[in-house]
Amino acid sequence: MGSPDRPHRCAMPRTITIGPALAALLMAQDHVVTVAQLDANGVARSAADKRVSRGRWRRLLPGVFLAGPLEPSRRQLLIAAWLWSGPASAVDGLDALRWYGDADTAVRSRHAHVVVPSDAPLRSFGFVVVRRAAAEIEIGGRGVVPYVDRPTAAIVAARNLRNGRAAVALLSRLLQEGAVSVEALQGARQRIGDKWCGPVDGALIAVGVGVRSPAEEDMRRLILTSRTLPEPSWNQWLRLPDGGPDVCVDGLWADAGLVNEVIGKKYHAWGEQYDDTNARKERLQAVGLIVAEATPIRIRRQGGVVLANLERTYGLYAGRGMPPGVILIDPPAMAA
Repeated sequence: MGSPDRPHRCAMPRTITIGPALAALLMAQDHVVTVAQLDANGVARSAADKRVSRGRWRRLLPGVFLAGPLEPSRRQLLIAAWLWSGPASAVDGLDALRWYGDADTAVRSRHAHVVVPSDAPLRSFGFVVVRRAAAEIEIGGRGVVPYVDRPTAAIVAARNLRNGRAAVALLSRLLQEGAVSVEALQGARQRIGDKWCGPVDGALIAVGVGVRSPAEEDMRRLILTSRTLPEPSWNQWLRLPDGGPDVCVDGLWADAGLVNEVIGKKYHAWGEQYDDTNARKERLQAVGLIVAEATPIRIRRQGGVVLANLERTYGLYAGRGMPPGVILIDPPAMAA
């Protein structure tokens, strides 16, 4: 009990004075801040800890706070992960692809992927997935935080997918959209090292020879089992003598003038509308090309029959060459 000769002194809660510099920093970092940054602005860690204990702030990672009580947004988690990882790190994999606009933004995950230098002592912690770089980190762009370059992001994201088909689907879509090139993907693959790269290596082999969808990769694997059928040129562009637009066929045996088409709405023929398939087939046949079709379901369920029919068709036409006036051309992007 206090002395009657002295005024009673109530314990007052410690407050944080947010000056203009700290306010600007919080605004720039979506209200995510580190202990070091608070200290540089005259705010003790004990004051931040007290705000966390009272539910006014959140601790996102060791030494990293969210200056507010609400659940962190995806962007705030990425900022926190980068601040915790250090200025030499960068946002990695699928998170970087999302920033470039190359990934499905509807996919929800509380994990934040970052890459750190090879000598960094960090390991994955909490919601942060850490990759240790095997070479210099290539930065492709910067927002509030830096992001690895697109090819590296694509290879890392493909490496983390559940299987080779999913990796082919991701890499082939990026190639179709012109976001990356096969050469850039191969270079990124060399830079990241060999760890956990089994699925992505198979996908790179597939897209490296021209495969542009999981269904085409299924067809390619089926053809490779044949003892008589050589591997075709995948996604070969042709100029037809009818004066119409150039076309890209899924597979081509030029020595036989034989086209193989994987007929599926989702991936067929570099994004052409499925409803145009019949008109395209008529054009190919009208100039003398032989067209053999298969659906993804038949390739998976009746692969033996599909392969046997292809072998017989190739045997009938092998050696005749391409029809007159049909010219093999480079893809539009390469020709430009």
